[in-house]
Amino acid sequence: MRHVTVAPARNGLGLFAARAFKPEQTILKIAGRVVHHRVLWKRRGSTFSANCFRYGPQTYLDPGDHPSRYLNHSCEPNAAILKANNQILLVAAAPIDPGDEVVFDYSTSIGDDDVWTMRCNCGESTCRGRIKRFGSLPRALKERYLAAGLVPKYIIATLE
Repeated sequence: MRHVTVAPARNGLGLFAARAFKPEQTILKIAGRVVHHRVLWKRRGSTFSANCFRYGPQTYLDPGDHPSRYLNHSCEPNAAILKANNQILLVAAAPIDPGDEVVFDYSTSIGDDDVWTMRCNCGESTCRGRIKRFGSLPRALKERYLAAGLVPKYIIATLE
């Protein structure tokens, strides 16, 4: 991946921009294998699934060794995960300069039908302390993410 690099970050390894990105610009296509949620949990459990991306109502994308597995969470993200034409894309949600860590809000990829949570260690002044399902976000933040188009449709569908 010539547009990003994997390097040490606040929380282990992270994904860093090797060039500048403007909002809405695609940073990379997240590649991997699509698996049913039951297979995912049976194979490797919650530690492994934390690196996977929700792909649909019952499926997840396992990025394997793809650099996207090093995407970290931030309560002040500069990127988002979107699905278009059966591909999961990482897109810039804000200007990203070369050398910036590319981060997204994990809550935007956790449906309201999911029970996964994680303690947050993003270090932002606005840190929520816990990463949970999209519906648990403060109303103003949910509305901001939805208005900006930063939430995949398959996550929005879990709200209904």
